[in-house]
Amino acid sequence: MKEQILNVFAKLGFQLEEMEGFGYGFQYEGINYLFMPNEDDEEFLNISVPAILEINDDNIHAALMLMDKMNSTLKYVKANKLGDGLWLFYERELFGGEDLEKLVSRMILHLEAAMNFFRNTMASIKSELEKDDDSTPTDDTEEAA
Repeated sequence: MKEQILNVFAKLGFQLEEMEGFGYGFQYEGINYLFMPNEDDEEFLNISVPAILEINDDNIHAALMLMDKMNSTLKYVKANKLGDGLWLFYERELFGGEDLEKLVSRMILHLEAAMNFFRNTMASIKSELEKDDDSTPTDDTEEAA
């Protein structure tokens, strides 16, 4: 099945580069993607957008809010923490007989839409957190009151 999927990517015009230990990387509309074949389950199709956000102590709250919002809103695409990064995944079981070109192209388009949702939601969360920080009284404002 892996070879069939690789052929589909080629038919769709993608040039995949093998990424040691991860799968095959490619780009679309400025976004880096990974096709991650599963050697133990040939019927498992996984395309991801790796490390869209580095998670650290300074942004862990925003990252968790973002993951919750994405996972409760988006269909098909899920956000997960992998290592120190936030990744997007679209996973699908193959049953046989699917139009693989249509399926792979739809998966990529859903991931692209998820990236747009990510960018918009992250901007909104940052704005909310900044408002919360601005409304929290400091020692100086308490003394002035």
